[in-house]
Amino acid sequence: MSRYSLRLTLLVSLLLLMAGPGMAMHLGPPSDTNDDGTGDPTWRAGCTCHASSPNTGTLVKLTGAPHAYQVDQAYTMTLSLEHASNPGGGFFLSTEGVGTFSWDDDQLIRPEKDSGEDKEATSTTSGITQADYTSPATWTFTWTAPSADIGDVAFWVIGNMVNNDGAPNSDDHWNALSFVINSPSATNSTSDQSTRVLSSGDQSLFDQEVDAEALEIERQKAISEDVMQNGITWFFITLTALLVGSIVQKEILERKYQTGPAHLDRQLAYPEGLRRGLLSVGFALLGLYWLSEDAAVYLWATSIFCSVWAAYGVYRTILAAKTPPTHKDMM
Repeated sequence: MSRYSLRLTLLVSLLLLMAGPGMAMHLGPPSDTNDDGTGDPTWRAGCTCHASSPNTGTLVKLTGAPHAYQVDQAYTMTLSLEHASNPGGGFFLSTEGVGTFSWDDDQLIRPEKDSGEDKEATSTTSGITQADYTSPATWTFTWTAPSADIGDVAFWVIGNMVNNDGAPNSDDHWNALSFVINSPSATNSTSDQSTRVLSSGDQSLFDQEVDAEALEIERQKAISEDVMQNGITWFFITLTALLVGSIVQKEILERKYQTGPAHLDRQLAYPEGLRRGLLSVGFALLGLYWLSEDAAVYLWATSIFCSVWAAYGVYRTILAAKTPPTHKDMM
C-alpha cells in the first residue's frame, strides 16, 4: 500500500474514532453482572457498573399491573423513571421467563441482550430492556399471562437514570422495584382485575411545578444533539462517496488511456498481495464481530472501511503484477 493510501486510511480511521462518542449507543445492560453468564442476574443485583447500591432519588413507577392474573390474559403496562437532574436512562425487567412481553415498533424496547434473540424483535419470553437511551424515560408494553396457573408471578424491575455523558459513573442513579401478581388460585382473579400503580423511590422529589423554561432548554438540547449526530453521519457518508467517486474516476481514466499502476515484479507482488489480503480479512472479521456484539458504530464502520480499502489494495497489486515491464530509453 502506498504512503498516500496508508495516510488516507489512518486519517479516515482517526476521524471516525473522534466521531465515536457522537454515534455511540446505549443498547441495554447485560443479563448478569459479569457479562459472561457467571455473575448475578442484573435484574436482581442492579446496575452495579454505575453505582454499587440503589438510590431512592430515582423513582421507578409501573402502572397497569393487576392484583391477580387470568391465564392467557394480556395486560398493558407503562414503566416510567424520574430523577431530579438526570434526563433519561434505561431499565431491565424480568419475570424469570414467565409469560410473554410484547410491544409496538415505536417503543425503544428489546429482548435482554444475552437472550440470543433478534434485537429488532417485538416480543419475547425473556426479560426486556431499553433498546437505546430514552428521554423521557417511559416505555409501554404488554405482558401476556401464562396459559396455565403456575402460581404467583414475581416482577423484577431495575431503573437507571443517567447524566448521558456516555460513561458509567457516580452521577448515574439506579433503583429497584419488585412485586408479585397473584395466581388465579390465590384469589378470585376474574373479579380482581383492577390494576395498580407501583413505585419505588422518593415521590416527594417530583411533586413540584413543571418548569416550562427548563423543558424548553431540554427540548433545544435534544434538537442540537440530533442535528450534531445527523451532521456527523452525513459528513462521513459524503466523505466516503467522494473517496469512492475518485477511485471510480481513476479506474475509468486508466482504462480509457491504457494506463495503470507501474509494473511490480511478482517476487514482490506475492508477499504484498498476501499482506493486504490478510489485512482485509482481519479487518472484515473484526468489523463483523463488533457489529454482532452491538458495538458502537464507529468501531465496526472503521473496520469495514479498512477491510474494503485493503481489498482494493489487493486488486491494485494484481494489476501491477500483470502490467508488462517498460524499459526507459536511456539515450
